[in-house]
Amino acid sequence: MKLSLRRNWGGAVLLLVVLALAAWLLLRSRDSGFECVSGWLPEIHLAAQEAGIDPHLLAGLVYAESRGKAGAISSIGALGLCQLLPSTAAEVAARIHVDGPPFTPQDNLRLGADYLRHMIAYWDGDVDLGLLSYRLGPSRVKRLVAAAGGQAEWFAAIREQHPSPWGYRQQVLAIRDRFAALALAAPAAVILVKP
Repeated sequence: MKLSLRRNWGGAVLLLVVLALAAWLLLRSRDSGFECVSGWLPEIHLAAQEAGIDPHLLAGLVYAESRGKAGAISSIGALGLCQLLPSTAAEVAARIHVDGPPFTPQDNLRLGADYLRHMIAYWDGDVDLGLLSYRLGPSRVKRLVAAAGGQAEWFAAIREQHPSPWGYRQQVLAIRDRFAALALAAPAAVILVKP
């Protein structure tokens, strides 16, 4: 009986150690993405300032799109920190006069910031629809909203989907809030953008 009890305790302790290690690795991987994006904050602030958008929102988008990896390439060919398709990047580059391709990571941030600004403006300042349009494309969002019978109906429908574009929106906004809280908690660490 004592041997059986020791095995059960030993197994339980081993299971707890494995679970703790898994939790630590999960948190570490999430934080490493946050740390990678944090390394781009000076460039994110400059790009956001140029586009006239919230730098914390852009940081949240960069986290959701690439986890701060400048060389990220998606399965559909979207590139860089902001994961822009080459055709979208070329269109925005022509509009804001950025040379390329190839585009530097700083250019990718400028292009992504302007495209996000454009998507939010397309929807008269609605950040939710702007983010969803950034992810899915504005024409597709317009069709989906119309097919659902309106914005509220579409939002309700996509909240029920798993995976969902609503989850993308939630992630961007959660990371935006995390960067904003960090800026409030440590004002000396806030990136000062020179005019």
